Amino acid sequence: MMLTITNACHSPPPKISFVAITKLIATSSRETPQCAVSGAARCYGTVAGAGTDKQKSRGGPELPYRPKQHSVATSGIVEPTILQRGHGQSLYVPSVRLSPEASKSPSVHKIHILGEDARSKFIAHALSGVYDSVERLAWTRPSNKYRYLQRFDKHGTATFEPLNVGRQVLATKSDTHIDELVVSSNTAQGAMEALEAVKHRVDHDTTVCLMTDGLGVLEDVRQKIFSVPEKEPTFLLGNMSHKFAFNRNFDSVRQLRHGIWNITSVQRSAVMSTEQPKVETQTNFVRSLQAAKLLNTEYTPFDSWFRYKLPGVIFDSAVEPVCLLLELPYSGLLQNANARKLISSLLEEIISVLRLMPEIGRAETYHEILDIDRAQKALYKRILRHKSRESSLVQDIRRGHPVNVDYLNGYFLRRAHSLGVRAPTNKMMWDLVKAKNTIAAEQRESYVRIEETSVTPDMEDEYKASSSY
Repeated sequence: MMLTITNACHSPPPKISFVAITKLIATSSRETPQCAVSGAARCYGTVAGAGTDKQKSRGGPELPYRPKQHSVATSGIVEPTILQRGHGQSLYVPSVRLSPEASKSPSVHKIHILGEDARSKFIAHALSGVYDSVERLAWTRPSNKYRYLQRFDKHGTATFEPLNVGRQVLATKSDTHIDELVVSSNTAQGAMEALEAVKHRVDHDTTVCLMTDGLGVLEDVRQKIFSVPEKEPTFLLGNMSHKFAFNRNFDSVRQLRHGIWNITSVQRSAVMSTEQPKVETQTNFVRSLQAAKLLNTEYTPFDSWFRYKLPGVIFDSAVEPVCLLLELPYSGLLQNANARKLISSLLEEIISVLRLMPEIGRAETYHEILDIDRAQKALYKRILRHKSRESSLVQDIRRGHPVNVDYLNGYFLRRAHSLGVRAPTNKMMWDLVKAKNTIAAEQRESYVRIEETSVTPDMEDEYKASSSY
């Protein structure tokens, strides 16, 4: 995104005292700490950054001072700008810096993004125009690759723009309190490890938006990491239909599909309660997310959020394991009678469990999902859309990535057990995926690592001397 700032080069800017500037800034919705420490890692000013609309976003708060993060080459610099005060009067505001020490101030509007995937980097980019400070965290190994966002217009033409994100740091390297946190991970194991790394920095005053594939992750997080209800943070659940991937050839985060970000909240008292808790502590957080135009955020009741997430979970539970078991691509599933039979059996068991779940009941919004024929047609349509791709589960196992089967088929098995329903096909698939993953891990461990090095002249002479001709 190209940002242009009008420069009044034809006439010098009107002079104004430092006191007048201070009074103007004090009239904003919140104070903005400023300092002139050289080498500041984070800076902000009056320029709207990525993900903000020129008009007020739906449900978003008015933020008169929007941050703009610059590339590494220009980090620590914010261009001056002209503020209109009405009656044709303009005011010149000089550039300002925010030192690392000032960024820790409680008055700074700050959010932490904990994630190591392409989605988390896009979220940080989109929120750079809403928050004074956006800090990217990692729980294993920080990465600062991929400097651009690659998007496509309706004609299929690729466009690139610099990613407005700061350097990623290790989450365990700091003890500062986190007020607002987004956790993004494709697997439940990754989300659990991420929250484990920052649990010393969050408490009941923290709001956490948890985004991961599968269902039932939040229950395990509360049981294993935040076992004391009085000390646990306020949780929101997120589900994003935007799709992203890293593009190494162009050093970019590639947006494969534009979608929406659905957010909801649940109570701790129930496994999946449809009753909504009070959201006073979440309102500002949600509104800030909604202010980022690129994210297209919607806050919905739990039943709508669950209805929105279910199709993807059903697909990953009924189709992906069959691809792995029969070693078939998506394109070969519909042509194989045994594959179709396995998919139907898995789908019937899943729907039988869903019909008995109290959070679904007889809601009309689930009618299309709970109808076997409609659900099967929806799966087949989705298979056809993916026919040119390789199964994501097959890729994960081959690359050694954690699998999410415990929160896909495993989730429906746990719910079936609590409801007194049998699901033998899902149990078989759950066991087979676990076994396949173990075998693949053992094969990877058996490989002999070979490191290629350059042969020095001394090594070559030694080899020739020791060789027999």
